[in-house]
Amino acid sequence: MKFRSLFFALSTACVAALLAGVPASAQETNYDESKVPSYVLPDPLVMNNGKAVKSARQWTRKRAPEIVETFADQMYGHIPARPEGLHFKLLSKETVYGGIAERKVVRAFLDKGEEHWFDILIHLPAGATKPVPAFAGINFYGNEATITGRSIGSWPYEYIVKSGFCVATAWRDEIEPDDPKNTDKGVRSWYNKGGDWGAISAWAWALSRILDYFETDPAVDASKVAVIGHSRLGKTAMWAGACDPRFALVVSNDSGCCGAAISRRAFGETFEVIASRFPHWFCKNFQKYKGRENDFPGDQNCLAATFAPRPFYVASATEDQWADPKGEWICAKSLTPVYALFGKKGLGKDTMPAPDTPDMDGSVGYHIRTGGHALSDYDWQNYLAFAKRHLVK
Repeated sequence: MKFRSLFFALSTACVAALLAGVPASAQETNYDESKVPSYVLPDPLVMNNGKAVKSARQWTRKRAPEIVETFADQMYGHIPARPEGLHFKLLSKETVYGGIAERKVVRAFLDKGEEHWFDILIHLPAGATKPVPAFAGINFYGNEATITGRSIGSWPYEYIVKSGFCVATAWRDEIEPDDPKNTDKGVRSWYNKGGDWGAISAWAWALSRILDYFETDPAVDASKVAVIGHSRLGKTAMWAGACDPRFALVVSNDSGCCGAAISRRAFGETFEVIASRFPHWFCKNFQKYKGRENDFPGDQNCLAATFAPRPFYVASATEDQWADPKGEWICAKSLTPVYALFGKKGLGKDTMPAPDTPDMDGSVGYHIRTGGHALSDYDWQNYLAFAKRHLVK
């Protein structure tokens, strides 16, 4: 967008603090399992009217849309439709990584007048004989930073392409600035004016626009696109997957509160902290749930259940207690009955796996990686293995 330079003025320390989301004081945060409050995990297979879901058809046609509407109305805000003026232009194309990959930059124009736009950075296997599956995700520091800058470690393009996948990314702040003081500088300021949708919804909306582009590119199999995200962009990937069933696989990396972690555990980041520090991520209704996780009409397991029967992978890290690894595993494990409606297997193990021992034989995958809050090569290795199993026939 024309607002792309807005955040370059921020100091490195400021951006790092926003990304990490480290609590202001230790007193704000519980990292003690013995202090997790008593809670009852909401059952996604019980509809709002109290009736039980008894079939895959009932889940797909009624219950899953009901859950998405609840989260749109009470947490993230409603995502508007594809803009009528959406169109794409190829800006550049080159061969990279010793000839094994094609790198393209495509500009997604969001209106006919081409006033609003964001760029999509795409890496494709060179010489593929048929359309390839793909990953789509938003990045934190700009497309160029994923090639030569501070985000290079999170986007191992050469490895992804060698694995037979396309991968596309766009810069978060070119779509919607991650700043509560600049909510008039991004896509929400001009598109669907007056709509109550948070920044997470704006970024998720952009992920669907990347998928729109894939549907025009004959080199990509748009029916086999995985949506991926880390941290707050992991929350975004989950919300995009819930709202857009065209995404064939959903990946959450260290997404934590309002991502894959069970909110009612109030472990690590909580509604109180996240709604106070990042109000621009959510719709206005979410503010009333500060300190009231048990009052929210659902939990993140309900949101994750809407992916069924599509495959879903959750990952945590041992040193990232802020994102509540156990709560993320509980979320993944609780999905088993929903996937069973479709004759599919959830997680295979009944207990949380040891670090660096993935559980991904079913349609739901999980691992906890040794280390801290990051999207690492190890994470990608497992995501690609999982995606090959489910998307490559």
